[in-house]
Amino acid sequence: MDENKDGVRQKEYQVIQEQILPKKKSRWKRWGKAVLRTVLLALLFGGISGAAFVLSGKTLAEKFGLGENWRQMVGIGNTTPTPKAVPTKGPTRTPTPLPTRIPTKTPITTEGPSPSGTIMQAPEATPEITVTIEPGQEPSGDVTEDGKTIQEFLKIYSSMSALAHTLEKSMVQVTAITKGVDWFEEDYETRAQASGLYVGDNGIDMLFLVNLDSIEGATKFEVTFADGEKFQSRIFSYDTNYRLAVLAVRLSEVSALEEGVLPVKATFAFDEVETGLPVLVLGNPNGHAGAMEFGTTTGVNRAVPVIDDEVLYFTTGITEYASGDGFVFNLSGEVIGIVSNTLNNGETGVITAVMVGGMREIIENTLNNVPRVYCGLRLEAVEKAMIETYHLPEGIYVTEVLPGSPAMTAGIKNGDIITQVGAVRVTEVRQFYDTVSNVVKGKNIGVMVSREVKGVRKEQVIYLVPEERMH
Repeated sequence: MDENKDGVRQKEYQVIQEQILPKKKSRWKRWGKAVLRTVLLALLFGGISGAAFVLSGKTLAEKFGLGENWRQMVGIGNTTPTPKAVPTKGPTRTPTPLPTRIPTKTPITTEGPSPSGTIMQAPEATPEITVTIEPGQEPSGDVTEDGKTIQEFLKIYSSMSALAHTLEKSMVQVTAITKGVDWFEEDYETRAQASGLYVGDNGIDMLFLVNLDSIEGATKFEVTFADGEKFQSRIFSYDTNYRLAVLAVRLSEVSALEEGVLPVKATFAFDEVETGLPVLVLGNPNGHAGAMEFGTTTGVNRAVPVIDDEVLYFTTGITEYASGDGFVFNLSGEVIGIVSNTLNNGETGVITAVMVGGMREIIENTLNNVPRVYCGLRLEAVEKAMIETYHLPEGIYVTEVLPGSPAMTAGIKNGDIITQVGAVRVTEVRQFYDTVSNVVKGKNIGVMVSREVKGVRKEQVIYLVPEERMH
């Protein structure tokens, strides 16, 4: 038998080779099965983890404050009022669209959702008030000259009181806490009371509308529901121009409460306020938390200028309290005004309130943290008497240009009269604000101004690039 050089027979060597050489076909088969198992396990665990993330993501976001993607847009009405036509003065002219140009300087802007994306929510109906006086409880009274009795008056008064108690379910008391250090380097804490109005939730927080004047400067906030339940809250958003603030309470913190204990969403009226309208003022109108006052409106559609806009307010026949606040309701249970001691042209002695009818978009933008347009102008409509006496053009008068503002950068000056913005001829301040609010971010708009130069009034086009501002 043949032998190799090591003395091992060739046949036996060949048998050993056959035993130690792997078969290529079975090796690839084993690898394929391993890869297939890995892929299937990855898909299985991926599906389980994805489902767990979806189910628990919102809860974790609420706990750690990471729920911005789950926030919903909040509205204060379910219909959009038809814009009223602005009365014309003199012959009607068709405005010529002003040319636009590419801005030479990119404005500083703040990202934010578009106001047009606001999802309106249907308001809850206010329960109808019915007052029943049981037999034997009728108040006695003599018949007056017009045939009406004191009993009828008391029924009306009782109905209004019952309505006020129902509307209080939409109200909360806000405690604004301010901390500081006195002259002796001792820590101190002051507490001020304010009124809040529940306007809905965004899926993460309950939101309460508050007058910024009442809580400005505070560092900590506490919200008390009608039944006495107290919760820590925080500033969600605010607007210094319109003196509005929104406080937030986590929905997860009130989830254990029964539905009857939670505040009821308030409803708003966007119609014009008429003189002599009976109203209720709830909140803190007379210096006492949770108080109510009855009265009527005495003066309406009064305007106070703010930056780039104007605010309409009305007066009541109710005596003013210097640091009072609250909300004004009509007898249908709808909010028609926000009590204000600052946006009232300095009128004192009676309670004044900002009319919510002209503030709907502003309030909704504040509720949803949507930035507002900013040009940096204080404006007033040119009165008809001034037009006739001084032969001025129709338009809006520039009373102030804020330093460093887009208006100053564009070249608008005090004393200019703006007659046209883009393709819109303007005679009211709100027209100016509405028009520039529709300008696409970063784009310019042509503003036609009438300016007196060396005793001669001339018109020229100035290109304005509005900015966006959160507060």
